Amino acid sequence: MSSKTPLNSLPNELLLAMLNDLPTRELLPFTALNHHFSSIALRIFHQRLQNLATSLSSSGRNKVILECYHPTAKISTPYLYCDYLLTDTFYDESSDSALRNTLGDVYTHFRPVLQEENRRPRARYPRRSPQQRPADDEEKTVPHQDIYLDADEPFSQLCVITNLVKLGPKLGLFLSHVNISEGLVRLKRNFLSAAASNKSSQSEMLWADAKQTIGLRFSIEEKDMGVERPVLVAEEEELPVAYRLQFEELVVRTGELLEAFEKAEKQEGEIDGAGREGRAVVIASF
Repeated sequence: MSSKTPLNSLPNELLLAMLNDLPTRELLPFTALNHHFSSIALRIFHQRLQNLATSLSSSGRNKVILECYHPTAKISTPYLYCDYLLTDTFYDESSDSALRNTLGDVYTHFRPVLQEENRRPRARYPRRSPQQRPADDEEKTVPHQDIYLDADEPFSQLCVITNLVKLGPKLGLFLSHVNISEGLVRLKRNFLSAAASNKSSQSEMLWADAKQTIGLRFSIEEKDMGVERPVLVAEEEELPVAYRLQFEELVVRTGELLEAFEKAEKQEGEIDGAGREGRAVVIASF
């Protein structure tokens, strides 16, 4: 083959083999070149997403884990496993056309869940006096985060971190661990009040970063703080309030997730080459 042969004129099989070796970040620009390159690149992404979905399924060994905690309760808040739900459609294989030119607007959806290893009671706010916790089934199975606002607090915030891990032979033992993204969700008093009052509409997506890499949906309800409220309250006066945020959904930008998956595969390959003994990652649950 001549060295001057245009890439665009190469057979699809050869072009597919060449582009298939590129990591996600380097492959993405090819989706915007022309129809030929876009078609090949999208087919590769389609296959990669199928492999990713398989690895994240209930029978796979990869898991997305979510850390979501108040800044004062980092140590006492356990991480959550996230069950894979679906990835947004971006490619119609039957018509060979791109529904979206890049993975920038494509998200993968998860449901945060509690596992046996992190269903222990959580002392998130040590400064609060302990209260009786309900012992119903929902309390044990639905992950949640409690938010408290004193009278002089206009908002609260949650740190949000997502990681992709490969499960090891024991609970809390991971064979690989790759950070996807991290950020901060700010929860304003008026937003919490409105969300708790409006149960009919879908909960709003709360983004943890400016790039909208990670998003969370919560079901929000006001909690009884167990204290008697004053009878007379000035119109502008704000009282202490508490809210329970139940996790409904985590979304992760698919391009970022694919990059993390590739890093995890590379990390695992390096561990295999060096021998697994002494190289596993341990994350303690509280």
